[in-house]
Amino acid sequence: MDGMLALTIVCVIFAIGDWISDRTHAIIPVLLFASITFLILFWSGLVPTTLFTDAGLMQISTMMTGLFIVNMGTLLDLKSFIDQWKVVVLGLAIVIVGGILMFFVSRPILGNNFAVALVGPITGGWVSAVVVNDAITAMGSPDTLKLAGVLATIIVAVQGIIGYPLASLFLRGEARRLRKGYNDGSIKWERIVFEETATDKPAKKKLIPALPEKYQTSFILLAKSCIVSLLSFWLSDLTGGAIHKYVICLILGVVAQEIGFLEHDVMKKSNCYGIGLIVCMVSILVFLTAVTPQDVASLLPVVIGAFIIGILSMFVIAVVVGKIFHYSWQLCCGMACSCLFGFPGTYVVSTEVAKTIATTEDEEQMILDNILPKMLVAGFICLTITSVLITGVFVNYFVA
Repeated sequence: MDGMLALTIVCVIFAIGDWISDRTHAIIPVLLFASITFLILFWSGLVPTTLFTDAGLMQISTMMTGLFIVNMGTLLDLKSFIDQWKVVVLGLAIVIVGGILMFFVSRPILGNNFAVALVGPITGGWVSAVVVNDAITAMGSPDTLKLAGVLATIIVAVQGIIGYPLASLFLRGEARRLRKGYNDGSIKWERIVFEETATDKPAKKKLIPALPEKYQTSFILLAKSCIVSLLSFWLSDLTGGAIHKYVICLILGVVAQEIGFLEHDVMKKSNCYGIGLIVCMVSILVFLTAVTPQDVASLLPVVIGAFIIGILSMFVIAVVVGKIFHYSWQLCCGMACSCLFGFPGTYVVSTEVAKTIATTEDEEQMILDNILPKMLVAGFICLTITSVLITGVFVNYFVA
């Protein structure tokens, strides 16, 4: 297929998916719409299965994914994590202990490779699916692992549909508990003032001073991101691949932002976010090109089993660890659900719940102050950081 035509088809499908996601408040996420649409186009023969290669996207997918994971590291605000250290510990437990639990429970039921493939995507998001599929590609994409890669893609595509209503259900219960306690005096609340909005607050000093605004151009910002990503790839090679390159990208992204070498959310500032995200998504969707309707049908029981085992494992760990910090079981389960969608879903569901359950403006703000910071930090620690790390470990257990 003509390269420009192929690229246009891909971009138009993502554009429609973005519009649908916005209209449905992310109940139908972009990746789900894109996955279903591409499958229909491939199966009907309307577009060739070489679509992504023809569009020139596959050649740079690995590099662009590295840049995006570095960018994810720059989103980390260490102060917020320190203030919410209990949530950080809970998030680590949900992903690490819950991931180990779901692996050992699902392994005898679903098989080793499906168990490996489900842990990262369920406890994380599309980056975890990229790590899974990248590991399969590195092994030569054997037929024995083809469906494992598809499973990871399907989980990421549909997890938001499952996660949003579950999170809303649990957080509504927590909001009602908070409202009752606030009104009877058993729960004390002081309005949170976000000092970050103050214009007179001095900027945090960093090891490397920020570049003058005139030098924060797209070229310079992108070049700095490439340097960090390249260094990550080299360090991974030095370990013989024992530490996945994307894991190192994430770690160095955090470090580079903290010392001042990289700006916060550098990919957006460099105006590379849109096309870059499409390239990263394509690195997951490419596994759909080899999928048949029979494959999808055969995977349905596995997908259902994966979600049941995965979600229950996370809930069990969340409630057990949450009791130590005196968190309600509703809040713990709500935070566990953040693994399934992350930001901005964590913000949207928290604000919607607060607005729905509260009867006064004070109640709404009180609920929001008690839920939103925890949901944001839980989503980031689970979806962004820990899930990538644990996926990088588990992919070593694939058996061709």
